[in-house]
Amino acid sequence: MPRATAPDARRYMARQPFDYVGLALDQGQIVELVGAKNDAALIRLGYVIELESRTTTYECAECGAAFTSIEARSAHGRKRHPDRDLTPDQEDEREEREERMLEQVAPLYLDKTKAAMGAA
Repeated sequence: MPRATAPDARRYMARQPFDYVGLALDQGQIVELVGAKNDAALIRLGYVIELESRTTTYECAECGAAFTSIEARSAHGRKRHPDRDLTPDQEDEREEREERMLEQVAPLYLDKTKAAMGAA
């Protein structure tokens, strides 16, 4: 079920799956940055993008995680709450498909790394 978020909280959407302060985030998942050491780098490199103040969200019925689209929520559900266990080969294949898709639809901003920008 869609839900509008409060306009006062600065919220971000994960463009790529990654672990953030002990939480495994999926693409399209909404997170509030907590002032961790690498928050600025996550924004600069494109791991997250800031959301508009009023963004409709879709919650996972299993864990309550919020997403920016029904598609992202469904992908999260298939990955984190599968109906059946995958074999190691099936899990590897699923991860490779996800990596290829992410490289096409949400590439990271690797030209904005400190090394690429000439900083030591």
